[in-house]
Amino acid sequence: MDQAGLSAAVGSASSGAAAIDVKTMNDEQQAAYVSSLYPGRSLAADDIWRVIEREKYEMQHKGHEGKHLAMFLIFLCVLAMFPKTVRYWRQRHPGSYRLVSIGSICLIPPYFALGNRYFRFVSVWIGYALANTYILYLATREPLYQRTPRRVYQWFALTNKVSYAVFVAGIVLFALCFFNVAPGLTDTGRMVESSLITVFYGLYFGLMSRDLVTLCSDKMAATLGYASSNGLPTKHLPRTVCCICGDGLGYGNTGIDTGGGLLHADAAPKQSTCAVEPTHNLDCGHEFHATCIRGWCVVGKKDTCPFCCEKVDLTPFKQSSWDRQELFYVTSLEYMRFFISWQPLTLLLLTGIFWVLGLD
Repeated sequence: MDQAGLSAAVGSASSGAAAIDVKTMNDEQQAAYVSSLYPGRSLAADDIWRVIEREKYEMQHKGHEGKHLAMFLIFLCVLAMFPKTVRYWRQRHPGSYRLVSIGSICLIPPYFALGNRYFRFVSVWIGYALANTYILYLATREPLYQRTPRRVYQWFALTNKVSYAVFVAGIVLFALCFFNVAPGLTDTGRMVESSLITVFYGLYFGLMSRDLVTLCSDKMAATLGYASSNGLPTKHLPRTVCCICGDGLGYGNTGIDTGGGLLHADAAPKQSTCAVEPTHNLDCGHEFHATCIRGWCVVGKKDTCPFCCEKVDLTPFKQSSWDRQELFYVTSLEYMRFFISWQPLTLLLLTGIFWVLGLD
């Protein structure tokens, strides 16, 4: 197609005739075509490429207005129904909901990181996964060693604090970049990127810790027999025992009942092996170690008693400004769950619906 033929084709296209097929043009013809669309302007190669890509896109989707409307309506319906469906799923089938949530959180980010060659994140993820695999192994063993629950809660309390500290450091770094406190340093793209990555690390690994501690706590509570998911304990809870960790409350004789060997015989002494530590009484009358019930309610974000499932008043855990900020961090993790877990699953569901209906 020469310049004269191209000009004639452009004129006919502008007057309502069939559009030019830019896919069949070579580079010189594409440049001449774009120059005819923008007379008097000198366009760079990148600008020509963008115009050609836009023309290809419009040609590909020309006459698909009805299909696009159907896709948009399906998208709105899925967005409207998905939160209620997930809420119903979580209430009716908490076990499968938790497994899908944890699985998507643990697998989706490293999958995309590998695809985009973010090897630093993959390395951190592998190290964190190996450490938690060992913790999960300890928490799911039967018989359960008496010191295991306390070690598990100490580990997740540590990871929660570290993740929170990383999150705060990322927020502070981003604020310094936003206000450009140090020109030449905080206004660079690398510094802004580092602050956002730091915030992501703090939220992502904090979310993983929270979900894994929930999984471990439910398993250990079922093994100890003092609590269960349906609220019906399998054995009596002595007054001197914390049912979250299975250890004594520091009253001397713990009164721990091995209950058929659920606690390892070599690690189940009758006397409490821990130092006397502060305890906390709930409104229902059950008493726990302060650190245990705090981890249960704040880290695990549970609002029920781990023994009788009665509602817990979270006001005592909001006394200091640090506590309120930590609760804000836990709330932020739920938003992170949507972006990491449920948003990709929603897009996958939409893609499947469009494929079944033949909507490209």
